[in-house]
Formats: sequence, C-alpha cells, structure tokens
Amino acid sequence: MEKEEKKQLLEEKNIHLWFVGSPIALQSMKLELDMNVGAIFAYGKFMNVQPESIRSVVCDIICYDSQRHQIDVIRDCLYDGFEIKRNEDFGTKTPFRVHNQATRNIEFVLKSVTTVSGQTWQNKDARRFNMSLVQDSIYNVQADLHKQFMDSCTKANLDQTKLIFHPKFEKTYWLCACGTLNWNDESRCCNCGAGKQWLKDNTDKDYLQNEQVRQQAQADKMRREAAEKERIDKEKQKEEFRKRKETYEKQQKQSANKKKFGKIIPIILLIVILVGGGYAGVVYGVPYFKYRSAMSDYEKGSYDEAKEKFEKMGDYADSRDMAQKCVYSKAESYAASGSYKAASEMYQSIEGYLDSADKYNETMKLYADKLYEESKYIDAMTIFKDIGMTDEPNYENCQKNVYSMAGRDFKKGIYKRAYDKYAYLDGYKDSKEKASECLYKLAVTDYSKPDYKSALEKFEQIKGYKDVDQKLKSYSTLMKLISAVGEDGSPAVWNAYGVKCPKCGADAEYILEFNDNGNCKLGVNCSKEGTFVVKECRFKVENNVLYEAYYVDGNMKFKKLADIKKINENDNSREGKNISIEMTDPINPKNKDIIRIYGNVIPEDTVPLG
Repeated sequence: MEKEEKKQLLEEKNIHLWFVGSPIALQSMKLELDMNVGAIFAYGKFMNVQPESIRSVVCDIICYDSQRHQIDVIRDCLYDGFEIKRNEDFGTKTPFRVHNQATRNIEFVLKSVTTVSGQTWQNKDARRFNMSLVQDSIYNVQADLHKQFMDSCTKANLDQTKLIFHPKFEKTYWLCACGTLNWNDESRCCNCGAGKQWLKDNTDKDYLQNEQVRQQAQADKMRREAAEKERIDKEKQKEEFRKRKETYEKQQKQSANKKKFGKIIPIILLIVILVGGGYAGVVYGVPYFKYRSAMSDYEKGSYDEAKEKFEKMGDYADSRDMAQKCVYSKAESYAASGSYKAASEMYQSIEGYLDSADKYNETMKLYADKLYEESKYIDAMTIFKDIGMTDEPNYENCQKNVYSMAGRDFKKGIYKRAYDKYAYLDGYKDSKEKASECLYKLAVTDYSKPDYKSALEKFEQIKGYKDVDQKLKSYSTLMKLISAVGEDGSPAVWNAYGVKCPKCGADAEYILEFNDNGNCKLGVNCSKEGTFVVKECRFKVENNVLYEAYYVDGNMKFKKLADIKKINENDNSREGKNISIEMTDPINPKNKDIIRIYGNVIPEDTVPLG
C-alpha cells in the first residue's frame, strides 16, 4: 500500500525581488517539513529576466531560526539541465534539504548564472535580492484619468487587460505596465510590445489631462455642429410646412365643385391619354407625370429621391441636367451646414457641371480651415496642397505648428514621430536636415538593439549625411552576411565544409545562421556526433570583425568571435552558393587554421537594400 504523503508548510513568501544587473529575479520561496522522512526542504521560484536563455543557476541558501538569527548556510545549490527562456520561471520542483531542524526562515543568495550559449555571469559582490519589483495598480495611480489611458491603449492596439500596473523608469531598467522587467536599451516591452516612450507619454498625468481636454473640446464641437445642423433642418422643415399650408389654404378657398374637378381632371386626363392616345399616351403622357413627380421631390428638398427618378428617365426633357442639379443643390445645403468634406465630394462627383469645380475648391478650402482650427495641421496642409492654395495664411500657420511639434517630439526623443513631421514639411526651413538627423538617431538605435535590417535601410536613405557613408562601409560585410535573410524571417545560412568536429575531431560541416534581427546560431553537422548547436547569441560585424554579445548589469557588450580575412565575390565553386568568406574559426577556438564559409548574397539590383 502506497504511503500517504504528509507535509507541513513552515514558511512561504510570495515576493518579487531583484537587484540591478541580475539575470534572474526571485519570485517566491518556501520551507516545507516532509513528515515522512522527518526532514525540512527549501524551495525557490525564479524568473529569467534577460534576453538569453538560461541553462543553469547556482545559489547559496542562508538559514535562520525563528528569531532571524543565522544558523546555517546551504552552499552551491544547483538548478541545472533546462533551457529557460526570457520571462519563464523555474525552481519550484527542485528541493534542497535543510540540515538544521531549527530553520524557520531562509534567504537565497545568487552566485552564478550560465546561459545556453555558455556565457557565465557571476555575482562577485554577493549582492542580495533586495529591490522590490512590485508595482502600484495603474488604476489607483491614475484614478479619473484611467479611462483616458484605456482609450490610448485601444488606439495603439494594445491589450488593456495586460496593462494593469503603473510603469517605472530607472537608469538601467524599466518596468512595463504589464509587470515585465526590460533593460534600458529596449524601446519596446519584450512581453506585451508596449513602447517605452509611449508608456511615458500615456501615463504622464499632464499628457492625459491635456488629451482629455482636447477630446472633450472636440466632442463639444461635434455636438455643437450636430445641434446647428439639426436647427437648420428644422428651419427647412418649418419653411416647407408653411409653403404646404399656404397651398392648402388657397385650395380651400376654391368652390367644392372646382376642388372635385381639380382632383378628377388629372385622373381623367391620364386615362384619356393612356387609353385613347395609345402609343402617344405611353410615350408622352407617362414620362410627363414621372417628370412632375421628380420635380416635386426636388422642390421639397428630397434630392436623392429626385436624382434617382431623373436618372431613370434618361434623355427625357432636361432630366440628365436635373439629376446633376440635385447633387449640386444637395452639396450647397451640406456646405451651408458646415459639412464641407461631404459637400466637396458631391461637387467633385459632378465635375464640369456649372461652377462645381470652383465650388469643390471653395469647400475644400473651408474644410482645410476647419481642420486647422481643430489642430489637425498635417491633414489641413495636405488639402491646401491638393487644391493649389499653398499661399493661404493658414497653410503657413500649419507649417509653423508642425515644425514646432516636430521640435518638441525631437527633444523628447520621439524621433520617429519627429521624422514623420519633418519629412512632411519637405524643405520648410531646415526640415530636411532635421529629418535626416531623426533617421540617423533611429538608425543608430536600431543598430544597437540590434535590428540590422531597419538600421541599414535608414542609413541607406541618408547617404552622405554625417558619417553615414563611413558606417555603411564598415557594415559592408554585415550586409553580405544577412543579404539572403528571407522575407518570412528565415536566416541566411552559411556553410563551412571539410572542418573538424570540436567535440570528437571527426569530419564535420559547420552551419552558421544569421538573422537581420541580430541573432545567430552556430552549429555543427558531425559524421559521428550528428547535428548539434554550439552557440546561440547576438552578433554584429564591423570592420571585418565578427563579434558576439554578452551582458553586464543588463547592458549589452561585445567581444570578438572571429576575424574576417577575405571576401571572395562570385565564388560559385559550391553548388547553390555565390560567395565565400575566409575567416578565423568562430566555433572551435583551438583551430588556428583559416576556414572558408560559403553562402549567398542577393544582388542589389535584384533586391535593393533600403
């Protein structure tokens, strides 16, 4: 019979502690008495907070009695044999036996962390987990402004249900509103994708209050416009009712017999025309009454109904002209009520009719002025350009405002938003140079992430600016290495043939995979050992040196992985490859011979870079 498992919980703490630079965070710890064996066991729960996957962790566990006096230390507790990715937790299934039975409290002290690429981080100063990563509720901090934040999330296509904490921004790291720790050089949350600068803006009380005021003002303006349109419609209805009433009163003054005949004669006339007139009645009588019906709708202001009837009548009388006149009159009524965009679209649909072209420009100009008043400067500028009215005062006012807004974005470090504005200004003042500076800063940031594809595309756009040409020359080998990266994100693959396995020395082939997002995988296909991965890391190539990344206190550093000696263009000696590169061995440092890797470079005239 299986023995019943009996355990007693002595201590449990659900915490979220960290110290600056640590690759892992401590989430919880507990002490448990296993009464079946009469022993106490310690458990810890950790989370990987760095970009690279973790293979092993070593900790010391300090033991305290109930009075918090240190009574023992369990040294070199090893968590091993796994591949923990970023934001994944581990440790809850790994117990460590406590030797001193008086232990009632524990403390974990991190000693070292080893990544799957073989890099080992050490806690040389024996720093403790002492910094709380617990965040305030974003709702409690923002209070009545929280709805404004939720609206901003919706516009940015972010999941509101995840962004429940108030973010924190420190010198070396930042905590996202989803609770995830990110390093300072990461512009987007590695978990939910929220932008760092976006979070700063949209959790700033002044920003949210200004946005709230702006949206309220816009809503008030829309309500006023709707009320004004409703008032005008009611006035029109009153006028139509007055006219109908006058007509009715005139008819009432006529004699009863005349009223009867007034009703009967048209009917008799129609019957006579249809029955007695035969073909002529059909051809001339029926269209006449349809025409009169359409004219009646037009005179009542039912322009859509009238237009439909006139269009069905084809060439009868002036029906085609009247169909256009319906649109023209409807456009006039819309323009009178301030619906300039809708009015302009109607005028445009009857281009060539009367002065519709001039009316189109007139209403579009009024619409642009309206957008200017609503602070939609770029939209207003676009319209002024389209209708050839760039000499209008409000066009110049738009330029000034967009230029100022771009400057504010630049000072805040929101370079993408600033670039979009400077680029749109297209030569206003020094906007072209400032647009280039924005792209330059964005490219440098992309390169440091790294996001090589985006960085190189931006540098290509601003050739000749500052030291861009020199940088592109320095990155020329990098461009070749990642040239064949697939649009679906598949890596560019390079192979070295006739090399030796770093494990057993047997004949082997190297497989080197490079992605334009800065990740690379170095593997071996050994004739004895099979295929295995030697290293996965981030990389960069500058001035013909291949570097691999490592992390110090959360900051990315680089060290040399190989020297690139020679590039052999148009080397077709290997089937399916068009280039080879001679370099020192990046996989087996003991090999002092130069190896040759074969790959593909997409010609620039086929797939232009940038």
